[in-house]
Amino acid sequence: MEEFRWDPVDLGFTLISDEKSGCKECTYTQNEIKSMEFKKGYVKIYELKDRVQPSKYELDGKFFKRSNAHGYEEILVENDKHSQSFNSYTADDIEKLLMLISERTRELEKYGLGENISISRYLNGHDYWDLVLLPIPRHRAEKCFVCEGLNYVGNRGVYKTGNIAAYVPFSPKKNELMRITTVKHTAIEGLDNVVAFDIANLIIKIIKKIPKNATINIKQSGTDHFEINIFAGETDPIDSLGITRLNYSPEETAGKISEKLGDGK
Repeated sequence: MEEFRWDPVDLGFTLISDEKSGCKECTYTQNEIKSMEFKKGYVKIYELKDRVQPSKYELDGKFFKRSNAHGYEEILVENDKHSQSFNSYTADDIEKLLMLISERTRELEKYGLGENISISRYLNGHDYWDLVLLPIPRHRAEKCFVCEGLNYVGNRGVYKTGNIAAYVPFSPKKNELMRITTVKHTAIEGLDNVVAFDIANLIIKIIKKIPKNATINIKQSGTDHFEINIFAGETDPIDSLGITRLNYSPEETAGKISEKLGDGK
């Protein structure tokens, strides 16, 4: 069982998890809860039921079994054949995917599953997006920190149109190459085709120039202004929200250390 823990000293969350690495598309084989048209087929959506966390929150809706929950996760699978086709997509294809993701977050919004949204696509892996929604408290400020950050990009800017801007953050996360966001304050649920097409064209440029071993992460946390992070290597969607994932129990670790050190008497 997984558990979120709050550190009152550094004011950060840690997720105690036993998740094993590997392709989630290969692991979860239940029937899809929804399908959405894409290219000549469908994007199929699978709910990762065993990742639902215990808490006071409840899920209740057409595609959800009623249960106590803390957070929600699903994967949006583009191709059941387990290819690595993202590099062959056109800007129109990527625009369509972004709009499908926007539509899906808009559908999930009515369930009140959480305000922290993180959606990751590992370019060197199988064809799926890993979508996570968490109801843990978000960092809030009087002003949108995404908009404020755009005002002080300086010489860290790398690309800009009338709709979007890409830059290297002043304080990047581990393995973060750049961030992309909209010039206007925009939530992922409110993405339109014009902005999505600008983003898609930039992503096409990026994947032709950077190593294929990279992750695209769409994040919305703290304000209703989404960002797209480009990371080198494979990145957990939980990590992009600033949450540390530990694959061990602190209590079990303490027990093992105590046995080795003795009781101190």
